[in-house]
Amino acid sequence: MRDELELQLLSELRRSGCFRSIAKTSRVEEAPVDPEILRLNIALADLFEETVYDTSIAERADPMAPQELEMLHTSRFSLLLEVSLEHPGSARALRTKRLRGNGSHRPQMLGDDARHRALTEAAIAAAEGVRRFVCKGGVKRLSKEIGSTALP
Repeated sequence: MRDELELQLLSELRRSGCFRSIAKTSRVEEAPVDPEILRLNIALADLFEETVYDTSIAERADPMAPQELEMLHTSRFSLLLEVSLEHPGSARALRTKRLRGNGSHRPQMLGDDARHRALTEAAIAAAEGVRRFVCKGGVKRLSKEIGSTALP
């Protein structure tokens, strides 16, 4: 799940073009503080997964049941992320927010992996929310936020 979310998030941020460059790290590194660098911290606060079946366990376990019964379910994912955009140069968070990403999928044909598709949808929704949050207002607003955090 983490890999899917990272893939969608990095893809969304690179596509948006609101940063000069993007580097992925899993932990905060002890490096010299560059006033040009911003750090995006994302923590998974909650994960909810659910599969709702339209048939009973007995119907699904019946060896004579038609294969189409395998498609009679819906998978759902809900992610809750705690996101903060930080400016290490001033040692402060510029913006913080809790964001949600939801996804659900019902198989359309035999072999369709509803769980994976629902997870992908939730990761895409979460990544789009993060991109809107961190890119909101553009360079002008971000410069203003960085300037206001530099004051004691």
